[in-house]
Amino acid sequence: MEHLAIMSKGYIEKILAGTKTIESRFSINRIAPFHKALAGELVYMKESGKDIAAVFEIEKVLYFEHLTPEKIEEIKEEYGAFIHAEPSFWEEKKTSRYATLLFIKNPRKISPIKIYKRDKAAFKSFDSLSSDVLMTKRKIIKHPADCCHDKHYYVHKDGRSVCMYCGSEFPYMKEMRQLPSYKRIKEIMELSKWNEDWFHAEFDNVARAHSKKSREEIMQRLISSIGTLHPNDGIQTPYYENPIYYAQHALGCCCRKCLLKFYGIPLERKLSKEELSYFADLVETFIKERADSRTPHHPTIETA
Repeated sequence: MEHLAIMSKGYIEKILAGTKTIESRFSINRIAPFHKALAGELVYMKESGKDIAAVFEIEKVLYFEHLTPEKIEEIKEEYGAFIHAEPSFWEEKKTSRYATLLFIKNPRKISPIKIYKRDKAAFKSFDSLSSDVLMTKRKIIKHPADCCHDKHYYVHKDGRSVCMYCGSEFPYMKEMRQLPSYKRIKEIMELSKWNEDWFHAEFDNVARAHSKKSREEIMQRLISSIGTLHPNDGIQTPYYENPIYYAQHALGCCCRKCLLKFYGIPLERKLSKEELSYFADLVETFIKERADSRTPHHPTIETA
């Protein structure tokens, strides 16, 4: 088991300096780290709103339950100097029923680690921090192509959609204007290396954890990003943290420029309700397909 502790400002520095040698957690309810943290396990530390910055090993653990104000005062008397908390801390914790004292061993700074965390829990326990909360992000190249294997990167130029590198024309514009089925679009997008890669990209952990998206969420996203010409068209759809983004990049409905080059929809024209519904259907199908997939694929791509 590995653990994540959200620390108040200044406490990580106290732990690294050796002035705070016990990390304490008091609670009214029976929650982590009570009977979750064990000697020898790692506790990663971060301030609220920041990246993970340090880690320590648990040397030993003490658990207390059925606490009373008197018992909490006894804990303060015996361990307060090692917990090194502010006086207000003890006042706030006097109604607690449970307490865990983590004796700190080998605290050290680490290179900042970006994570996702959407709840307000101050202490979390995981089977594996790396698989549960680390941000696993693909490296992105903006204009991928492998023309020798008929994998192109298309741009719209002089009224035509052509490969930026070899000049090959996108051959399915007439069919795409008819708004074909999801299955057919997936086949057609095999010609575009950028889009094909997104069809197979493994969701990052945030997107995976929030892979259930309602029709309303999808529609709102499409209306805001492609319903009309966006002032920052071409960069309005992020790459991470939402399965809708993955779907938009795969299906060529991430921006109006992509709608123009793949579907022939003019930049300035507002999308009709029917068109928005069509793209919402595509996005829903993509998300369901990817959520059901059990075979991750890691495309060979690099930072632009």
